[in-house]
Amino acid sequence: MKKLIYLLILVLLMKIPIFAQTVYWEEEFNSATNWTMEGNWAISSGFLQFYWSPDVSNFDMSAISPVITLHENIDEIIVNQYLDVFSGTPNEVAEIIIIHGSEETVLWEYVLQGGNWGSPEGTEIMFSLSDYAGMDVQFKFRTYGATTYNWNWWNIYNIKLTAYFNNDLCLHSIIGPNNLDMNQSGTWNVEIKNLGLEPQSNFSVDLFSYKTSELIDNVTITNELLSGESEIIDFTWTPVEFQNTALYAIVTANEDDFTENDISESCFLRVNPDAEFSILVWDNDNDIETIIDPEKGDYIQGEVGITRALDAAGINYDLVSSLPAGLNDYDIVFATMGCYCLS
Repeated sequence: MKKLIYLLILVLLMKIPIFAQTVYWEEEFNSATNWTMEGNWAISSGFLQFYWSPDVSNFDMSAISPVITLHENIDEIIVNQYLDVFSGTPNEVAEIIIIHGSEETVLWEYVLQGGNWGSPEGTEIMFSLSDYAGMDVQFKFRTYGATTYNWNWWNIYNIKLTAYFNNDLCLHSIIGPNNLDMNQSGTWNVEIKNLGLEPQSNFSVDLFSYKTSELIDNVTITNELLSGESEIIDFTWTPVEFQNTALYAIVTANEDDFTENDISESCFLRVNPDAEFSILVWDNDNDIETIIDPEKGDYIQGEVGITRALDAAGINYDLVSSLPAGLNDYDIVFATMGCYCLS
């Protein structure tokens, strides 16, 4: 019985750090720079990809990250990926490698003969990096074999580096209305999470407006937040003037070993003017996705960018692909032209 109790305690102790990891470095491939890519490797549409075309025989191609200085408290690397196989053989191999100085160590190896790896939306795989704490490293994604024709593609959607900190409060999210009338109250939910290994208490969370830099509200948390626990803090605000702004929160603690996650993402807010107007969006392009959404990182068509902005602001509009005969009913007209090839 004692052995069973000791085993359960050990399992619990081993699980604690899993819930207290901090993502201190992340590559989402939306604006990736300083990557070295060979052959059929490329970065596009928010991910790193090896593609089979053009067909190359007896190939060995890699994508290598810039130099990254690992934190002293480094825990692991998490790679979100999917490998789609056309016809695997024992000669077709995918590898994830860590480079330190002149040494290369294979963290993961996969032979295409095993078929597809992961799900099309991405599956996470992780490896410990504790042996490289504080070192300068690079990560290498290598593909080699008899012919690229046996592949379809290998997509790397996201790379994260995690570390352990004793004290780390993270503002996880902010959710609230995107559209209000003047003198109408709104409530925003701010989620704060203790990613550190130590319990946290006596810290404050402030809510600000980007438009005016105004401190909207402040809350001091005195109860203890254990490692891995989250708490939702409610803020209520009644705007008294028309404006477009964004609300964001900042957490302040006496001890914080990692401050880069102390500011939340922003939550857009439009305070409606006392005016009526009508909007027309004319989708007049060639339906080719040529624009990268700076917030989501995906390729979109022109009218999608316009309608996403209008939807976020809570503004009504008419979307058409053919221009109406009369435009007198509209105060504003957006027209997309897109990319055309003329001959």
